Amino acid sequence: MTPDISLLRVFHAVMEERNVTAAAARLGQSQSTVSAALSRLRDAMGDELFLRARYGVEPTEKAMEIAPDIAAGLERLEQAFRAAEPFDPSRTTRRFRLLLGPYAEIVLVPRLAAAFAAEAPLAALEVTPIGPDLDARHLAGRHFDLAIGRFDMPPDELVVSDLLHDGFRCIVAPEAVSPFGTLDKTLYESLPHVVIAPPGKWRTGLHKRMDAVGLRRRTAVIVSHFLSAPPVVARLGGIATVPARVAVMTAEPYGLRNLAVPVDLGGFPSQIAWHPRLRRDPGHIWLRRLIEAIATEFAGDI
Repeated sequence: MTPDISLLRVFHAVMEERNVTAAAARLGQSQSTVSAALSRLRDAMGDELFLRARYGVEPTEKAMEIAPDIAAGLERLEQAFRAAEPFDPSRTTRRFRLLLGPYAEIVLVPRLAAAFAAEAPLAALEVTPIGPDLDARHLAGRHFDLAIGRFDMPPDELVVSDLLHDGFRCIVAPEAVSPFGTLDKTLYESLPHVVIAPPGKWRTGLHKRMDAVGLRRRTAVIVSHFLSAPPVVARLGGIATVPARVAVMTAEPYGLRNLAVPVDLGGFPSQIAWHPRLRRDPGHIWLRRLIEAIATEFAGDI
């Protein structure tokens, strides 16, 4: 088969979207044009490539096998074209895709979205939650531009560096503590706790820290997202241990008190990860610098 770049772009879009209609919208083509391109690909490859599924399509084994090479090839072509043209954020229509942990999504995205829209009004910013582990293939194949989260053992093939640091605070129902009192260890351990168990290593790390300093929690409710904890704490009349910046963002709106943890639990980093093949991509350089500038603004706020 003689490579046809337009067909490969269709394959890549359908592979990522898992939906022909969504892929057509992404490519700016009609659904019939995308379907015709898939038919040509099937004939050329001797394989169905994509099978109908309940909410779209699912790739065959053959499609899964060739997808990384096609993604990498398209990325190299894109890099070649980008290198030949200066990047202008005010004119680009590029879509930047971020893979974010729950903390980064809550804390970073509001400021990032505002700065992104101001500098690149025609571009798109897409945020997807990260799973329990960082998969280097997502960044190597350009499914995503970069990832931000906690990566205890990041893949060697990625560039990883610290972006933000934070500590821990308690959000507490006002009736659970005296108006001017502090939160001591005995009171902390006696109150009903809302425990946050998001994907990734945050929950495991906090448990280990508490075990190390001999701090216990009387677990009443377990939730999966930081933003679920404040209203539950308010209704329960209890407490939750959260990152300091999350406490600042959520305590006042829910009428909670933002108090120090009675035992020092230290801090934790949020890291940024990206594939080195994007090192010279001018759009990617712009995005990294934008994120780093916002992270610098956070430096003295806790």
